[in-house]
Amino acid sequence: MQCFTLADTLITQITPYKVLSLVPFGDNNLKIVFNQDTQNLKLKESKLKDGRVFIDIEAILVVPKRSFIFKNNSTINVAQNTKEILRLVIKPNEKYTYTLQKQEQNLYIRQELADSKATKPAKPNPPTTQSEKPKQESKPTPPPKPTPPAAQNNTKKKIAIDPGHGGKDCGAMGANKICEKTIVLEVAKLLHAELKKRGYIVYMTRNNDTFIDLIDRTKFANDKGVDLFISIHANSIPVGRKSPSGIETYFLSTNRSEKALKVAEAENIGDIATMNHFSKQTFLNTINNHRLIASSKLAIDIQAGMRESVRRKYKNVVDGGVRDGPFWVLAGALMPSVLIEIGYVSHNTEGKLLTTKDYQKLLAEGIADGIDDYLDKN
Repeated sequence: MQCFTLADTLITQITPYKVLSLVPFGDNNLKIVFNQDTQNLKLKESKLKDGRVFIDIEAILVVPKRSFIFKNNSTINVAQNTKEILRLVIKPNEKYTYTLQKQEQNLYIRQELADSKATKPAKPNPPTTQSEKPKQESKPTPPPKPTPPAAQNNTKKKIAIDPGHGGKDCGAMGANKICEKTIVLEVAKLLHAELKKRGYIVYMTRNNDTFIDLIDRTKFANDKGVDLFISIHANSIPVGRKSPSGIETYFLSTNRSEKALKVAEAENIGDIATMNHFSKQTFLNTINNHRLIASSKLAIDIQAGMRESVRRKYKNVVDGGVRDGPFWVLAGALMPSVLIEIGYVSHNTEGKLLTTKDYQKLLAEGIADGIDDYLDKN
């Protein structure tokens, strides 16, 4: 009996740390989720002459490598450096400082203004990853965020909502045999009503089951002179494979990660002729760095808004985080733009949930909350 206990202890001690997910939150923060408690996690920090910081962690990245661009224009790159070492490369904003905090199975990287520590007392770190709100008391567990009233600066803001697919393009077929095009149109209509109620001027690329070329979707938004472009889709994987679940928000980049390419391939397939319209160079020329940064901030706020909204009632909804990828539908937009994957229609439970008005309304309210947050801060 003693030998069994000792062996079991040794096995427990040598279990390698694995990174299960990377979740941006707030304006400038990142949560790294591991497979076990991080108390004994080994870290090594090194500062380079150019200001960058390397943080080497004895862990294995089991999700795709990621690059994050935050509101303060700092960046954090996460990738496997060697077989046993995960490396974080932080390029901080010189006006900000960062802190690392281990808590249960999470490692938090938080950034705050360097002056803030000298001018006001330190606040306790919140235990959750919900977006930090200015002028709000720090609480161990923030209450559900109520639907905000129409902000004063929203009355002249224009938003374009783009329900994906339509007409001859079903999109993904759900587990309950309902097309993606139908589900996303219903969510888009609810979002349209919610944004109108909050004082926005709102346009939709389609109001019914109509096929629209990818290039015409952003052309419509550009012609209307909108401030934001929101494309709504639902995720899926091929029949015969176990489906993941969760909400994700994407912004345009040339990211070639396996995950981004698979999702982009599924959404780009709607119009081959339109995709051929773009040469590789034309596509690269569309990516304006300022717009990319603005889009990444918008994606972070919308993802946080959706997560908080749906988890008021459905606590186990998976937060797939914010990602970047080569989405053709976003390439022509001249304003901050995102593509939202509201869930997996291929997942038996989530696919059915996505067809319910209750869940669709929570998604719409969360997206609207994220838009409010983004415009309030920018």
